[in-house]
Amino acid sequence: MATDFRLYHSNALDLLAELLADTLRQPATSTDSLLTPDTILIPQVAMRRWLQATLAQKFGVAANLHFLTPGEFVAQALAANVGPSHDDLDMDTLHWRVYAALGDAALLAQPALAAIARHLAAGDAVRRWALAGELANSFNKYAAWRRDWLLHWEEGAESNDAQAILWRAVAMGRQHRARRIGDYLGTFANTNALPCGLPTRLFAFATLNVSPDVLRVMATQAKVGTLHFYLPTPSREYWGDLRSLGARLHAGEDPFADADENPLLRDCGAAGKDFMALLGSYEAVHPSAEVTAYADPDPHDPAKPTTLLRQMQSDVYHRRAVVPERQRQRVDYADPSLQFHACHTRLREVQVLHDQLRALLDDTRFEPPLQPRDIAVLAPDIDAYAPYLDAVFNGDAQGGRIPYAIADTSPLQSEPLVAVFLRLLALPSARFGLEETLDLLASPPLAAAAGLQPTDFEHLHTWLHAAGARWGWDAAQRARSGAPEEASFTWQFALDRLLLGLASGSEALIAGVAPWPQWEGSAVTTLDRLLRQLQILAHYEQALRTPATPEQWRERLLGLLQALLPQAPAERRDLRALDRLRNAITDFAQHAARAEVELLVPIAVVQAYFTQVLSAADTRAPLLTGGVSVARMVPMRLLPFRVICLLGMNDGEFPRSDPSAGLNKLTAEMSAGKRNYGDRSTRDDDRFLFLQLFAAAQDVFYLSWQGKDPRDGSTREPSVLVDELLAVTGSYHAGAAEGNSIGFQHLVLAHALQPFSPEAFGNPDDPRVFSYRANWQPAAQRPEAPRQSLPIWLPEHAPLARVDASETALSLTRLQQFFKAPAKQFLRQRLALRQPEIDAAGEDVEPLQVPQHGLDKHALQQAVCAALLTGETAAVMLPRLRAQALLPAGPLGEQGLDAVVQRVRPYVDALRHWQAGQAARTETLTCDIDGLRLHGSLHGIYPHGIARLQFGERNGPSVLRSGLDWLLACAAGLALPLMEFYDDKADGLGPHRRAPVPQDVAIAALRTLLAVRQQGLQAPLLFAPYSSWALFEAEDVEKGLKRAVNKWRGSERSWAEGRDAAYQLALRGQDPFSSHARMADFACLSGSIFGLLTEAQSKEIEVGTLDVPEAESEDEEGAA
Repeated sequence: MATDFRLYHSNALDLLAELLADTLRQPATSTDSLLTPDTILIPQVAMRRWLQATLAQKFGVAANLHFLTPGEFVAQALAANVGPSHDDLDMDTLHWRVYAALGDAALLAQPALAAIARHLAAGDAVRRWALAGELANSFNKYAAWRRDWLLHWEEGAESNDAQAILWRAVAMGRQHRARRIGDYLGTFANTNALPCGLPTRLFAFATLNVSPDVLRVMATQAKVGTLHFYLPTPSREYWGDLRSLGARLHAGEDPFADADENPLLRDCGAAGKDFMALLGSYEAVHPSAEVTAYADPDPHDPAKPTTLLRQMQSDVYHRRAVVPERQRQRVDYADPSLQFHACHTRLREVQVLHDQLRALLDDTRFEPPLQPRDIAVLAPDIDAYAPYLDAVFNGDAQGGRIPYAIADTSPLQSEPLVAVFLRLLALPSARFGLEETLDLLASPPLAAAAGLQPTDFEHLHTWLHAAGARWGWDAAQRARSGAPEEASFTWQFALDRLLLGLASGSEALIAGVAPWPQWEGSAVTTLDRLLRQLQILAHYEQALRTPATPEQWRERLLGLLQALLPQAPAERRDLRALDRLRNAITDFAQHAARAEVELLVPIAVVQAYFTQVLSAADTRAPLLTGGVSVARMVPMRLLPFRVICLLGMNDGEFPRSDPSAGLNKLTAEMSAGKRNYGDRSTRDDDRFLFLQLFAAAQDVFYLSWQGKDPRDGSTREPSVLVDELLAVTGSYHAGAAEGNSIGFQHLVLAHALQPFSPEAFGNPDDPRVFSYRANWQPAAQRPEAPRQSLPIWLPEHAPLARVDASETALSLTRLQQFFKAPAKQFLRQRLALRQPEIDAAGEDVEPLQVPQHGLDKHALQQAVCAALLTGETAAVMLPRLRAQALLPAGPLGEQGLDAVVQRVRPYVDALRHWQAGQAARTETLTCDIDGLRLHGSLHGIYPHGIARLQFGERNGPSVLRSGLDWLLACAAGLALPLMEFYDDKADGLGPHRRAPVPQDVAIAALRTLLAVRQQGLQAPLLFAPYSSWALFEAEDVEKGLKRAVNKWRGSERSWAEGRDAAYQLALRGQDPFSSHARMADFACLSGSIFGLLTEAQSKEIEVGTLDVPEAESEDEEGAA
């Protein structure tokens, strides 16, 4: 029966679009209504947007067009003529059915499936799910390219083949797509029967990658109307006369064999040749008419010099090998049309790309001038480049920003809520560490839903850490994780302490729990909001552990989202992500329902499913938005751009490998030479994709890869396709004909590791080397200059304005905090800059030994001291100290407590002897200093003195605490001596008596200290408690300076006060030992502050002409 199948072919997609536009303008010769839309088949979403824009540009409007993929068209044709299918085995349904079959013990007991049974013997559900996916993918390919295999297997063929047995188990009795296509083609393909429900006019535009069966179904439309098939091809010589091509095929000849074949067509054109041979064989379709519209990429216009890219494209177009008379004499570095860039990292790839694009956009040789919309940046996996694109393209404030849009990143990359959802699915395997859990709850979607601000999480972290939260929700959750069933340092342990402290306001044990009452501000509201979120996490941590049916999982996961996000998110992005998640959860259950699978599924399979689904490209993202189009390579194939840039062309990443190739019988058959026309492989598809992109670039084809290891500089190979293109490109130069290698070293531009390297800013012999990053140029111009300190960021003679004079009250605690950390307080109070207060290392790990330093050590010693003063033994105080999170659990805690008791007991004995049976009291004291009320609460007040304990030798912070207490007591009229207990090498543990001073003297001393504070809030002080005390207490200034330098700079194995983040920022360029003048200021302040704190009067420390000392090694310091 005659058909109307019209074939249009061209090497230029825009020419094919013009042919399509001309046909669309012609009225359909049928009885269809004018309002009936024309149906256009397209390979992907990007093609639809490009076609709509192209048609609208030609006609002013593009409307009443119905776009479908070939698969969607086939589904409609089958539904209209074979009947709707409710049990079709699509990829998702097939995955579920294979997964269920792999759990059938009777099925796996068959000898043919012994290898699969051994693979799954460990009972790993994720392994079973992954194998099911690979098998389903293979079956799906068989349905498209080897339909006869599946039908024969259902009839009992290959009775001892594992895949045949599995296929019968999953497909028997179902009207799957392979069977339905067979029924359809048997009815309409080679008969006079006419299909119904098909459009009378069908346009197939650039639909290359379809199977022979899909092509046959499409061709049946030509029996009831007209099929217009628009086929892009890189070479006109592929076709010639289609009928003679068919004749050569039927004669058993290779129609594409040519001794002078173009190497790019030979190496990369296999997939395209197969499809064209499929058309030419007349076995699948019977074209009745051909229309050609070709354009030579290199028209040999004397006004336009031929670029290397156009010359190579022209040779591809003519199927022409390189001939000596067309070779170039040398590599033309001024020709930007074909570029190869080797970089060290993805970041450098993007930085180099940005520079090269700016150069192309500035290049006046392009006519018309290039615009960002003319550029496509593609990569095999664009997700890996998304953060670098954002940093580089959005971070360039010089020379104008290049607009861009990423078309198809995965939701996991672009939507925070999706990443949060995957972390929630991991709750059953989570440690519930303090850091990781707060980080999860602090994610913008969850924090906004809970009404928690970033400052709230800072407070919560401080409170929870102090209360003892480290990891594990409770003892039972720890036991489920394989740890001992111990409640200490769990979330429940800390929350019990916090809540009891909030309710009781006491520190006394309640039912074995030590309340933590040190609350501040709006603690109740903040803690309440946190508790709600934590209760949800704790509930679902247990719920998600229980295997469930897919429908139960749907209810469970929707419930989790509803519990954490009861209100619709305010951010549009989060709202879109929430809808996506809900749809994905529903799809999860519906796919299993269509597969009739109701078995119990563990959380590991659910995680694997959603990780795969949410990591896939988002094809709904906007494309061709007017800026640079950034996308994966497949969606943008064939689309013409003036500049096409390929990133990530690394060896092993492109062309891609088929993950199921080991199971795929079709791959094995093709490897054995049993290939049918139209068969496809992933590697051949990627090779042809590369050729299509090469041919689609109208002005510039740009490739980059990671050519050097950033750690050791070793060479990394590019993709084999890049190597092949380099070899072909080298053959276009005369040196190649003489046996010289024109390749990597001449064509590839190897970039420096760093953007501030001198090599990145120009090479007189190579105009391709340049950089637009002017901010890095000063560093590049001084590559061998000696390393210098960063400049002062706050000028020494331009301090900030004075603190607001309206300050009428100041607590003693805040004054102590300032002098203990003047740099941190300056940054926090005047610049609103906050540094982390707790070391990140070990935050989520419970202590395995008693604290060795810091506030935790001080708190433990104070608690043991208080217990010993009341007569408690170690055994009595042990449970309370554990309840206060001051001791680790188990024998290590007991041994550590014994050591602390031995260290503290001598101080307790000395204090008890001095107390003489008197009880201590606490008083709130105030004094007025020039209108400022200084107030504080002093503890340890006895009738005969104020007691202060320092376990060990005195240091700067301890002197600050006791000295300010002493001055406030004297200024407030409390004329008692300060009795200090500390380890003095000459006088023992004490008590060391400091007599009270007159009230006016104390007030004068505090006035001076307040003036120093005012100075320190206007500009950073050259004062550091530990280093300053080392200078102050020394016998002579020279020794004191050496000790101060050692404290400030430390060594490789010892702590350095100057390495504190606050000092490094606030004193940048003003290191106290960077010059003699600053050292003198440091000595002056040290003497003044510690003199006032110890004697109520300043002490002058003159450095005279002493040189700035160098830090001594630890051995030298010990010897001294």
